[in-house]
Amino acid sequence: MTNEYLAKTFQGLEGVLEQELLDLGAKRIKKLSRAVSFEGDIELLYKSNLNLRTALRILHPIGVDTARNQKELYDLAHSINWLRWFNADQTFAINARVFKSEKFNNSTFVALKVKDAICDQFRRLRGSRPSVDKADPDILIDVHVYRDKCTISIDSSGASLHRRGYRDSGHRAPLNEVLAAGMVLLSGWDINTPLIDPFCGSGTILTEAAMYAHNVAPNIQRRSFGFCEWKNFDNKLWEKIWLQAKTAERDYTGKLIGSDISRKIIQFARQQVAHAGVDECIRLSAKPFSERSVPNGPGTVITNPPYGDRLSFFDIEKLYKSIGDKLKSDYSGYNAWIISSVEKFNRFIGLSPSKRIVLFNGGLECRFMKFEIYKGTRRKD
Repeated sequence: MTNEYLAKTFQGLEGVLEQELLDLGAKRIKKLSRAVSFEGDIELLYKSNLNLRTALRILHPIGVDTARNQKELYDLAHSINWLRWFNADQTFAINARVFKSEKFNNSTFVALKVKDAICDQFRRLRGSRPSVDKADPDILIDVHVYRDKCTISIDSSGASLHRRGYRDSGHRAPLNEVLAAGMVLLSGWDINTPLIDPFCGSGTILTEAAMYAHNVAPNIQRRSFGFCEWKNFDNKLWEKIWLQAKTAERDYTGKLIGSDISRKIIQFARQQVAHAGVDECIRLSAKPFSERSVPNGPGTVITNPPYGDRLSFFDIEKLYKSIGDKLKSDYSGYNAWIISSVEKFNRFIGLSPSKRIVLFNGGLECRFMKFEIYKGTRRKD
Protein backbone atom coordinates (compact mmCIF):
# COMPACT_ATOMS: atom_id res chain seq x y z
CA MET A 1 0.00 0.00 0.00
CA THR A 2 1.30 3.45 -0.94
CA ASN A 3 1.39 6.15 1.73
CA GLU A 4 2.43 9.78 1.91
CA TYR A 5 5.51 10.63 3.96
CA LEU A 6 7.42 13.78 4.85
CA ALA A 7 11.21 13.83 5.28
CA LYS A 8 12.48 16.77 7.35
CA THR A 9 15.89 18.32 6.76
CA PHE A 10 17.93 21.51 7.16
CA GLN A 11 17.41 24.56 4.98
CA GLY A 12 19.63 24.28 1.93
CA LEU A 13 19.68 20.47 1.85
CA GLU A 14 16.26 19.97 0.24
CA GLY A 15 17.77 19.36 -3.20
CA VAL A 16 20.19 16.62 -2.15
CA LEU A 17 17.48 14.97 -0.03
CA GLU A 18 15.19 15.02 -3.07
CA GLN A 19 17.87 13.23 -5.11
CA GLU A 20 18.43 10.67 -2.35
CA LEU A 21 14.73 9.85 -2.32
CA LEU A 22 14.68 9.57 -6.10
CA ASP A 23 17.59 7.11 -5.92
CA LEU A 24 15.66 5.02 -3.37
CA GLY A 25 12.66 4.78 -5.69
CA ALA A 26 10.29 7.23 -4.03
CA LYS A 27 7.34 8.54 -6.07
CA ARG A 28 5.57 11.91 -6.28
CA ILE A 29 8.51 13.69 -4.70
CA LYS A 30 7.94 17.36 -3.88
CA LYS A 31 10.57 19.72 -2.51
CA LEU A 32 9.31 21.96 0.30
CA SER A 33 10.91 24.34 2.80
CA ARG A 34 13.19 22.25 5.05
CA ALA A 35 11.36 19.12 3.96
CA VAL A 36 10.60 16.83 1.02
CA SER A 37 7.28 15.00 0.66
CA PHE A 38 7.10 11.66 -1.14
CA GLU A 39 5.03 8.53 -1.57
CA GLY A 40 5.96 4.89 -1.13
CA ASP A 41 5.17 1.67 0.68
CA ILE A 42 6.26 0.53 4.13
CA GLU A 43 9.43 -1.00 2.67
CA LEU A 44 10.47 2.39 1.32
CA LEU A 45 9.77 3.94 4.72
CA TYR A 46 12.13 1.47 6.40
CA LYS A 47 14.77 2.02 3.71
CA SER A 48 14.47 5.79 4.01
CA ASN A 49 15.17 5.78 7.73
CA LEU A 50 18.16 3.50 7.26
CA ASN A 51 19.70 5.01 4.12
CA LEU A 52 18.96 8.73 3.86
CA ARG A 53 22.00 10.80 4.77
CA THR A 54 20.33 14.21 4.79
CA ALA A 55 16.99 13.48 6.53
CA LEU A 56 16.47 14.47 10.16
CA ARG A 57 13.26 12.51 10.63
CA ILE A 58 10.48 10.98 8.52
CA LEU A 59 6.85 11.64 9.37
CA HIS A 60 3.77 9.69 8.30
CA PRO A 61 0.72 12.03 8.24
CA ILE A 62 -2.36 10.18 9.53
CA GLY A 63 -4.78 13.06 10.08
CA VAL A 64 -5.21 16.37 8.23
CA ASP A 65 -8.09 18.82 8.63
CA THR A 66 -9.04 22.34 9.64
CA ALA A 67 -8.68 23.20 13.31
CA ARG A 68 -10.24 26.61 13.93
CA ASN A 69 -10.86 25.98 17.61
CA GLN A 70 -9.98 23.53 20.35
CA LYS A 71 -13.05 21.34 19.65
CA GLU A 72 -12.06 20.83 16.02
CA LEU A 73 -8.51 20.06 17.11
CA TYR A 74 -9.76 17.52 19.66
CA ASP A 75 -12.18 15.95 17.17
CA LEU A 76 -9.45 15.55 14.55
CA ALA A 77 -7.13 13.84 17.02
CA HIS A 78 -9.96 11.67 18.37
CA SER A 79 -11.00 10.57 14.86
CA ILE A 80 -7.67 8.83 14.27
CA ASN A 81 -7.62 5.10 15.09
CA TRP A 82 -4.75 5.17 17.58
CA LEU A 83 -5.24 1.52 18.50
CA ARG A 84 -3.99 0.67 15.03
CA TRP A 85 -0.59 2.10 15.96
CA PHE A 86 0.15 1.25 19.59
CA ASN A 87 -1.15 -0.33 22.79
CA ALA A 88 -2.17 1.06 26.15
CA ASP A 89 0.94 -0.35 27.83
CA GLN A 90 3.23 1.70 25.57
CA THR A 91 4.34 5.28 26.17
CA PHE A 92 3.99 8.27 23.88
CA ALA A 93 4.96 11.92 23.55
CA ILE A 94 3.73 14.77 21.39
CA ASN A 95 5.83 17.34 19.58
CA ALA A 96 3.59 20.26 18.63
CA ARG A 97 4.38 23.40 16.62
CA VAL A 98 2.12 26.33 15.76
CA PHE A 99 2.64 28.87 12.96
CA LYS A 100 0.54 31.91 12.03
CA SER A 101 -2.56 30.66 13.82
CA GLU A 102 -5.16 33.15 15.08
CA LYS A 103 -6.72 30.59 17.44
CA PHE A 104 -3.69 28.79 18.82
CA ASN A 105 -0.64 30.61 20.10
CA ASN A 106 0.62 27.99 22.52
CA SER A 107 2.12 24.73 21.27
CA THR A 108 1.89 23.23 24.76
CA PHE A 109 -1.89 23.71 24.75
CA VAL A 110 -2.15 22.05 21.32
CA ALA A 111 -0.12 19.07 22.54
CA LEU A 112 -2.32 18.80 25.65
CA LYS A 113 -5.56 18.69 23.62
CA VAL A 114 -4.20 15.99 21.30
CA LYS A 115 -2.98 14.01 24.32
CA ASP A 116 -6.46 14.23 25.88
CA ALA A 117 -8.08 12.95 22.69
CA ILE A 118 -5.71 9.98 22.50
CA CYS A 119 -6.12 9.04 26.15
CA ASP A 120 -9.93 9.41 26.00
CA GLN A 121 -10.07 7.06 23.01
CA PHE A 122 -8.01 4.41 24.80
CA ARG A 123 -10.11 4.68 27.96
CA ARG A 124 -13.33 4.31 25.99
CA LEU A 125 -12.17 1.34 23.90
CA ARG A 126 -9.69 -0.42 26.20
CA GLY A 127 -10.48 0.80 29.69
CA SER A 128 -6.95 2.09 30.27
CA ARG A 129 -4.71 4.75 28.75
CA PRO A 130 -1.05 4.89 27.69
CA SER A 131 1.37 7.01 29.70
CA VAL A 132 3.26 10.04 28.48
CA ASP A 133 7.05 9.79 28.48
CA LYS A 134 8.71 12.92 27.12
CA ALA A 135 12.25 11.62 27.61
CA ASP A 136 12.13 8.25 25.84
CA PRO A 137 8.68 7.49 24.38
CA ASP A 138 7.81 4.36 22.42
CA ILE A 139 5.63 6.40 20.07
CA LEU A 140 6.38 9.98 18.99
CA ILE A 141 3.53 12.03 17.52
CA ASP A 142 4.02 15.23 15.55
CA VAL A 143 1.36 17.95 15.44
CA HIS A 144 1.79 20.81 12.98
CA VAL A 145 -0.65 23.74 12.97
CA TYR A 146 -0.33 26.29 10.17
CA ARG A 147 -3.03 28.99 10.16
CA ASP A 148 -6.22 26.89 10.48
CA LYS A 149 -4.82 23.64 9.07
CA CYS A 150 -3.66 20.88 11.39
CA THR A 151 -1.56 17.88 10.37
CA ILE A 152 -1.11 15.03 12.84
CA SER A 153 1.67 12.59 11.99
CA ILE A 154 3.29 9.59 13.59
CA ASP A 155 7.07 9.87 13.63
CA SER A 156 8.70 6.84 12.01
CA SER A 157 12.21 7.80 13.13
CA GLY A 158 11.88 8.32 16.86
CA ALA A 159 15.15 9.96 17.82
CA SER A 160 16.50 12.34 15.18
CA LEU A 161 18.26 10.57 12.32
CA HIS A 162 21.42 12.61 12.89
CA ARG A 163 22.05 10.34 15.87
CA ARG A 164 23.90 7.73 13.84
CA GLY A 165 25.20 5.86 16.86
CA TYR A 166 28.92 6.38 16.26
CA ARG A 167 29.53 9.67 18.07
CA ASP A 168 29.62 10.41 21.77
CA SER A 169 28.86 13.89 23.01
CA GLY A 170 31.74 15.89 24.42
CA HIS A 171 33.28 18.02 21.69
CA ARG A 172 32.33 21.62 22.37
CA ALA A 173 31.54 22.68 18.81
CA PRO A 174 30.30 19.60 16.94
CA LEU A 175 28.92 19.66 13.42
CA ASN A 176 25.58 17.91 13.01
CA GLU A 177 25.98 14.62 11.13
CA VAL A 178 23.15 15.40 8.69
CA LEU A 179 24.66 18.78 7.90
CA ALA A 180 28.11 17.23 7.40
CA ALA A 181 26.70 14.58 5.05
CA GLY A 182 24.81 17.27 3.15
CA MET A 183 27.99 19.29 2.71
CA VAL A 184 29.77 16.24 1.27
CA LEU A 185 26.94 15.61 -1.19
CA LEU A 186 26.64 19.28 -2.14
CA SER A 187 30.36 19.42 -2.91
CA GLY A 188 30.13 16.79 -5.63
CA TRP A 189 33.27 15.13 -4.24
CA ASP A 190 34.70 12.40 -6.50
CA ILE A 191 35.58 9.52 -4.16
CA ASN A 192 38.53 8.64 -6.38
CA THR A 193 40.27 11.89 -5.40
CA PRO A 194 41.60 13.08 -2.00
CA LEU A 195 39.29 14.74 0.51
CA ILE A 196 40.88 17.00 3.12
CA ASP A 197 39.46 18.69 6.22
CA PRO A 198 42.21 20.85 7.77
CA PHE A 199 39.96 21.95 10.68
CA CYS A 200 38.42 18.54 11.28
CA GLY A 201 37.46 18.88 14.94
CA SER A 202 35.76 15.64 15.98
CA GLY A 203 35.98 14.33 12.41
CA THR A 204 32.30 14.41 11.47
CA ILE A 205 32.79 15.58 7.87
CA LEU A 206 35.45 12.91 7.27
CA THR A 207 33.35 10.21 8.92
CA GLU A 208 30.29 11.01 6.83
CA ALA A 209 32.44 11.17 3.68
CA ALA A 210 34.02 7.80 4.48
CA MET A 211 30.62 6.19 5.07
CA TYR A 212 29.47 7.60 1.73
CA ALA A 213 32.60 6.29 -0.03
CA HIS A 214 32.11 2.83 1.52
CA ASN A 215 28.36 2.98 0.73
CA VAL A 216 27.62 2.39 4.40
CA ALA A 217 24.02 3.15 5.31
CA PRO A 218 24.29 6.17 7.65
CA ASN A 219 22.03 4.65 10.31
CA ILE A 220 23.24 1.06 10.13
CA GLN A 221 24.46 1.31 13.75
CA ARG A 222 21.16 2.62 15.11
CA ARG A 223 19.61 0.24 17.61
CA SER A 224 16.01 1.26 16.96
CA PHE A 225 13.65 3.51 15.05
CA GLY A 226 10.19 4.77 15.85
CA PHE A 227 8.53 2.34 13.44
CA CYS A 228 9.96 -0.60 15.41
CA GLU A 229 7.34 0.14 18.10
CA TRP A 230 4.36 0.30 15.73
CA LYS A 231 1.83 -2.51 15.94
CA ASN A 232 2.23 -3.21 12.21
CA PHE A 233 6.04 -3.46 12.39
CA ASP A 234 7.27 -6.14 9.99
CA ASN A 235 10.42 -7.51 11.58
CA LYS A 236 11.19 -9.94 8.73
CA LEU A 237 10.98 -7.16 6.16
CA TRP A 238 13.21 -4.96 8.32
CA GLU A 239 15.82 -7.72 8.69
CA LYS A 240 15.84 -8.17 4.90
CA ILE A 241 16.35 -4.45 4.32
CA TRP A 242 19.11 -4.25 6.93
CA LEU A 243 20.96 -7.20 5.38
CA GLN A 244 20.61 -5.70 1.90
CA ALA A 245 22.27 -2.53 3.19
CA LYS A 246 25.13 -4.49 4.77
CA THR A 247 25.82 -6.47 1.61
CA ALA A 248 25.78 -3.26 -0.47
CA GLU A 249 28.80 -1.89 1.41
CA ARG A 250 31.94 -1.67 -0.72
CA ASP A 251 35.67 -1.53 -0.31
CA TYR A 252 37.28 1.87 -0.53
CA THR A 253 41.00 2.31 -0.99
CA GLY A 254 41.13 6.10 -1.04
CA LYS A 255 42.39 8.26 1.80
CA LEU A 256 40.67 11.02 3.67
CA ILE A 257 42.95 13.44 5.49
CA GLY A 258 42.14 15.49 8.55
CA SER A 259 44.01 17.69 10.96
CA ASP A 260 43.39 20.04 13.84
CA ILE A 261 45.67 22.15 16.00
CA SER A 262 44.55 20.39 19.20
CA ARG A 263 45.98 16.97 20.05
CA LYS A 264 43.13 16.39 22.47
CA ILE A 265 40.53 16.97 19.77
CA ILE A 266 42.40 14.73 17.33
CA GLN A 267 42.40 11.95 19.92
CA PHE A 268 38.66 12.43 20.31
CA ALA A 269 38.27 12.33 16.50
CA ARG A 270 40.16 9.05 16.32
CA GLN A 271 37.72 7.53 18.77
CA GLN A 272 34.76 8.70 16.71
CA VAL A 273 35.99 7.40 13.35
CA ALA A 274 36.86 4.09 15.03
CA HIS A 275 33.33 3.84 16.44
CA ALA A 276 32.02 4.41 12.93
CA GLY A 277 34.26 1.64 11.58
CA VAL A 278 35.94 3.85 8.97
CA ASP A 279 39.28 4.53 10.68
CA GLU A 280 41.30 2.57 8.10
CA CYS A 281 40.71 5.16 5.36
CA ILE A 282 41.02 8.32 7.50
CA ARG A 283 44.41 9.79 8.40
CA LEU A 284 44.37 12.25 11.28
CA SER A 285 47.17 14.43 12.65
CA ALA A 286 47.55 17.26 15.13
CA LYS A 287 49.02 20.19 13.23
CA PRO A 288 48.02 23.68 12.11
CA PHE A 289 46.64 24.26 8.62
CA SER A 290 49.78 26.13 7.60
CA GLU A 291 51.85 22.95 8.09
CA ARG A 292 49.42 20.58 6.36
CA SER A 293 51.02 18.95 3.29
CA VAL A 294 48.59 17.73 0.65
CA PRO A 295 48.57 15.27 -2.28
CA ASN A 296 48.62 16.75 -5.75
CA GLY A 297 45.25 17.78 -7.16
CA PRO A 298 42.60 17.26 -8.27
CA GLY A 299 40.99 16.97 -4.88
CA THR A 300 38.42 18.49 -2.55
CA VAL A 301 38.61 20.44 0.70
CA ILE A 302 35.50 20.52 2.89
CA THR A 303 35.97 22.30 6.17
CA ASN A 304 34.30 24.16 9.01
CA PRO A 305 36.97 26.55 10.35
CA PRO A 306 36.49 28.41 13.63
CA TYR A 307 34.45 31.60 13.51
CA GLY A 308 33.66 34.29 16.01
CA ASP A 309 30.17 33.28 17.10
CA ARG A 310 31.43 29.78 17.86
CA LEU A 311 35.06 30.09 19.06
CA SER A 312 35.77 33.73 19.79
CA PHE A 313 39.44 33.48 20.74
CA PHE A 314 40.61 33.44 17.12
CA ASP A 315 41.60 36.52 15.22
CA ILE A 316 39.11 35.86 12.45
CA GLU A 317 40.52 38.10 9.75
CA LYS A 318 44.07 36.85 10.25
CA LEU A 319 42.96 33.22 10.31
CA TYR A 320 40.90 33.46 7.13
CA LYS A 321 43.64 35.31 5.30
CA SER A 322 46.06 32.52 6.20
CA ILE A 323 43.55 29.98 4.85
CA GLY A 324 43.40 31.81 1.55
CA ASP A 325 47.18 32.09 1.31
CA LYS A 326 47.62 28.37 1.98
CA LEU A 327 44.97 27.39 -0.55
CA LYS A 328 46.56 29.53 -3.25
CA SER A 329 50.08 28.28 -2.58
CA ASP A 330 49.51 24.53 -2.04
CA TYR A 331 46.07 23.48 -3.28
CA SER A 332 46.25 23.94 -7.02
CA GLY A 333 43.63 21.77 -8.73
CA TYR A 334 41.43 21.53 -5.63
CA ASN A 335 37.88 22.66 -5.03
CA ALA A 336 37.71 24.14 -1.54
CA TRP A 337 34.32 24.23 0.18
CA ILE A 338 34.23 26.32 3.36
CA ILE A 339 31.30 26.93 5.70
CA SER A 340 31.26 29.97 7.98
CA SER A 341 28.89 32.42 9.64
CA VAL A 342 31.39 35.26 9.14
CA GLU A 343 29.77 37.74 6.79
CA LYS A 344 31.51 37.85 3.39
CA PHE A 345 34.38 35.78 4.73
CA ASN A 346 35.62 35.30 1.16
CA ARG A 347 37.01 38.84 1.33
CA PHE A 348 39.37 37.77 4.09
CA ILE A 349 40.31 34.62 2.17
CA GLY A 350 41.05 36.70 -0.92
CA LEU A 351 39.32 34.39 -3.38
CA SER A 352 36.13 34.72 -5.39
CA PRO A 353 33.61 31.91 -4.73
CA SER A 354 32.07 30.12 -7.70
CA LYS A 355 29.10 28.98 -5.62
CA ARG A 356 27.35 30.13 -2.43
CA ILE A 357 24.78 28.10 -0.50
CA VAL A 358 22.94 29.23 2.64
CA LEU A 359 23.07 26.59 5.38
CA PHE A 360 22.41 26.65 9.12
CA ASN A 361 24.87 25.29 11.67
CA GLY A 362 22.82 25.12 14.83
CA GLY A 363 21.18 28.53 15.06
CA LEU A 364 23.85 30.26 12.98
CA GLU A 365 23.11 31.27 9.41
CA CYS A 366 26.17 30.32 7.37
CA ARG A 367 27.47 30.49 3.82
CA PHE A 368 28.86 27.34 2.27
CA MET A 369 31.18 28.64 -0.45
CA LYS A 370 33.08 26.88 -3.21
CA PHE A 371 36.51 28.18 -4.25
CA GLU A 372 38.12 26.72 -7.36
CA ILE A 373 41.89 26.85 -6.86
CA TYR A 374 43.95 27.30 -10.00
CA LYS A 375 47.64 27.91 -10.33
CA GLY A 376 48.17 31.65 -10.01
CA THR A 377 44.70 32.35 -8.59
CA ARG A 378 44.28 35.96 -7.55
CA ARG A 379 41.63 37.77 -5.58
CA LYS A 380 38.68 39.10 -7.56
CA ASP A 381 36.76 41.90 -5.90
